[in-house]
Amino acid sequence: MWYINMMTSEDIKIHIPNEVQKLNKLATACKNAQSDDFKALWYKKMIDLAKEYGMMDYVMRKLVH
Repeated sequence: MWYINMMTSEDIKIHIPNEVQKLNKLATACKNAQSDDFKALWYKKMIDLAKEYGMMDYVMRKLVH
């Protein structure tokens, strides 16, 4: 007998850890900042959070370019 396995929207969603989501949002805020002062602010917050999470390698390789 042939069964069709239906995929739900929950099956399709990719789980992204909260730490990565927060770092990505900070990188976006830094990228979209219009003044150098705010770019520096968001960059410093992103680096501080990356150090707290132990994800400096991810930030430097994926987010800072």
